[in-house]
Amino acid sequence: MVNGIPRQGDIIKLDLNPRKGHEQQGFRPVVVLSNNIVPQYTNVVVVAPISTTQRRLPLYRDLPPGIITKGTVLLDQLVTLDYTARSFQFIETVPSDFLLQLLDVVRRIFTA
Repeated sequence: MVNGIPRQGDIIKLDLNPRKGHEQQGFRPVVVLSNNIVPQYTNVVVVAPISTTQRRLPLYRDLPPGIITKGTVLLDQLVTLDYTARSFQFIETVPSDFLLQLLDVVRRIFTA
């Protein structure tokens, strides 16, 4: 995080409410996936929620060992959030090789 702006690869904790249906809800960690240019101009970031689910789906990736946050990144539940409207707390930054893995999966979601 730089100057109060979340950066790509940061794990931040924020309130995802209001949500509906099977969407992840509540005050929880998310990983920022949007590049660092987006929040400079729009106050929004694209994030993927982190859960403690035991389900193993193709779009889920377990966080790597050696970081504080534990759980699974749910890449099927990407969401765009205004980080200035939802106060957030910086937790840590994921290793760059893991971030590249996440971005590779996301890229496959949007390409044929």
